[in-house]
Amino acid sequence: MPSRQLFRLFVLSLACALAPSRAHAAEECGPYACISGAAWASGEQLDDAARKREAKRNRKHKDVQLSVQVANGRGSVFVDGVWIAPVPALYVPIKPGKHDLEVRDGDRVLARGVLTIPKKGGEVSVRVF
Repeated sequence: MPSRQLFRLFVLSLACALAPSRAHAAEECGPYACISGAAWASGEQLDDAARKREAKRNRKHKDVQLSVQVANGRGSVFVDGVWIAPVPALYVPIKPGKHDLEVRDGDRVLARGVLTIPKKGGEVSVRVF
């Protein structure tokens, strides 16, 4: 094999090895959390009318699995103002659409924002740091 072809093969294999995986590439990070499988608007909040509208619009869609983990700590997960589970909250069923997500440790808010889950999403992962 000529050296030029070997060089091209080397460059191509190096590019493939250094390219981020699909899951990593789809991850969206804010100042307090990284989210994969959904859009994240850090610091925002839905009002009651918007929550009801989203619930009505998406009630017939299949549930998506939500997992929330906190790095080096503890906390509680609240979705749309309702306590869901302590962290790590793994594979919690949630409907697609917009949801208020809040992770708290006692009175201290670790992460707060609006999570927009796509209708054809399969799994949403939230890592709070």
